[in-house]
Amino acid sequence: MSKIHTFFDENGYYLAKGVFSADEIHSLENEFDRMVRQLEKPNEDDPNHNGIISTRNVQQYSSLWLTALLHNGFLDIAEQFIGPDIVLNHSTLFEKRKTTADTPFKMHQDWSYLPTQQNTMIAGMIHVSEATEETGCLRVYPGSHKQGRLESSKAVDPEFHEKFPFEGATSIEAEPGDVTFFDYFIVHGSKSNHSEQPRKVIIARMFSGKDRKEDIYQFSENLVLRGWNYHTNAATARKAVVKPE
Repeated sequence: MSKIHTFFDENGYYLAKGVFSADEIHSLENEFDRMVRQLEKPNEDDPNHNGIISTRNVQQYSSLWLTALLHNGFLDIAEQFIGPDIVLNHSTLFEKRKTTADTPFKMHQDWSYLPTQQNTMIAGMIHVSEATEETGCLRVYPGSHKQGRLESSKAVDPEFHEKFPFEGATSIEAEPGDVTFFDYFIVHGSKSNHSEQPRKVIIARMFSGKDRKEDIYQFSENLVLRGWNYHTNAATARKAVVKPE
């Protein structure tokens, strides 16, 4: 077991430094900004606006971002955590802008949103801009993934937030080109951005090709980034899977 795998296994996350070069991240940031311009703009004059601009599946906007998801350095690290068969569930763009509103990303686990049979789902958070405490960086409870599936662990469950307050979490500050990988059992969240600089990330949700979603009709790109998907068939390969009557 590598040092990277050992750290991830013990802590539930791993910050990989400099996965993407400065030139690569510069081009990717240009494409990121282009996607944001294409999205409908929120009403930022609304005092209740949370400062978040987001969309799923950046690979449906930009071929350059599809290339980023296939980046060997990115997948080489992901492979250490889930093996050589890597399937994309979906990707998500988040631009977090300055706001006085409360964060929508209170402490939570990801498993309840997209459970898989073998619990191999991880996230790879590609940092397109600097992530600091002031900009609302990721915060985690190291080792909390070992508790497995905790009940009522979504971002909207107040009792869970009392058990896992922000104050007890570890901040993961990062630079452009870094990638934070984390297990879908780890307790994590992030505060609002209180700086003038937006925080920009792309998150890829990936699972092993030997695993499968518990609900095969739940949204999933099922895009094979590396290796093989052992559970794809004629029904699940359809873009929109229709439940049988």
